[in-house]
Amino acid sequence: MMIRITLWAMIVINVLFLFAEFMDDMFPLVSENIVRVMGSVRAPLMIIELLAIGTLFVDLVVRFDKLKEELQIAHVVAVGFCVISFMFQIFVFYMDTAFLS
Repeated sequence: MMIRITLWAMIVINVLFLFAEFMDDMFPLVSENIVRVMGSVRAPLMIIELLAIGTLFVDLVVRFDKLKEELQIAHVVAVGFCVISFMFQIFVFYMDTAFLS
């Protein structure tokens, strides 16, 4: 149960981040608010995300055979999305700090 909550929380956080990055021309006010809120807790959020995504990945590897057959592919795709999106966040935040200095 806790893994599902963690997975959904990571998906929501990553979707919000991607929405703020790619939809800033269409929805500038919403995107600005998301960036402001996420920017105020960027470092702790990224540490928590790293721990959560690591936990999700280890859980996926350890319990893969115990998952229901119809959920296996969806679970792999969801964890893969979280990992790739987190790597994209690291890249974007690195580029932001590199250009600001």
